[in-house]
Amino acid sequence: MSKRRRTKKSSRSSRKGKGLHRWLLPFFIGFCLFALGFTLGIYFRYETKISHTAYEPFKDESIEPPQVPKRVHDETRTFVIPVREERPKGYVAIIIDDIGYRKIDVERFSSIPFPIVLSVIPFTPFDRYSAEYAHAKGKSVMLHIPMEPNHTGEIIERLERRTKGMITTHMSLGSVRKMLVKELRRVPYAVGANNHMGSKFTRDERRMGVVISFLKDNGLFFVDSRTTSKSVACRVGKALGAVVLKRDIFLDNSKNGDYIKKQLDQLADKAFRRGYAIAIGHPHISTYRALVEKLPELEKKGVEVVPIEDIYAMVLEGRYEGCF
Repeated sequence: MSKRRRTKKSSRSSRKGKGLHRWLLPFFIGFCLFALGFTLGIYFRYETKISHTAYEPFKDESIEPPQVPKRVHDETRTFVIPVREERPKGYVAIIIDDIGYRKIDVERFSSIPFPIVLSVIPFTPFDRYSAEYAHAKGKSVMLHIPMEPNHTGEIIERLERRTKGMITTHMSLGSVRKMLVKELRRVPYAVGANNHMGSKFTRDERRMGVVISFLKDNGLFFVDSRTTSKSVACRVGKALGAVVLKRDIFLDNSKNGDYIKKQLDQLADKAFRRGYAIAIGHPHISTYRALVEKLPELEKKGVEVVPIEDIYAMVLEGRYEGCF
């Protein structure tokens, strides 16, 4: 009798155990899905908050943007081509982007004994310091405007989308103007501007019109970094009667020194063919070393390194064609 009771009891325990196992797996899967959904929700909410926080104050387009301070914009500024005893075979301008994150970058490239142009990103830790230091060393300064890139999902691009002061295609036209005013105040002595990223923004005709008009009204010009072949900057500039320049060569898509030197040779060849050429590089130590080594060699071949405003003046005068 007792044996029969034990058998019934053990069978009931076995059925309970099977029932428990039957519910455990679905419960575990459901919990995991809930945790994943919660995490993704927090992530996207955080991403959206980062992307739009900087632009929330700019909602009223009826408010005129404040005037750019006189110390930044000199209304008497004119771009004059320097008189040279012997005309070189070709002119080149070399712009070093992404200045402002570290003091060493502006100090290192300002030491190069050629008129290298330094383009400063606004709202970086050393934006004002970099502009003032470069100007004091006789280098031309540009405003490196953060512009919205295409969204490929790459890690570096997700980080870049958080760049403070970025102008995007979702901003109103008035908001774009107001952000440009703030950025120009952060980078004194700027003679012109070029785009930081911008593979999406530079395809937007209306907003590029705001950028180029703003720069023209404040005595500056625009250099298209050409981060996309579909950029409308040149077309918009022509429609507005503004001379727009564009980048011909990227120096350091690879940080390899030999590669950068070959790019400098290509820059010289283009300048010999057209009269001038514009290069953009970045504050890498390999770029610095290549410039120090290669520029004296190119100079002997008939290349003259000039500030970017000299090339702008040549195009403005009609000596060379811009990017129309």
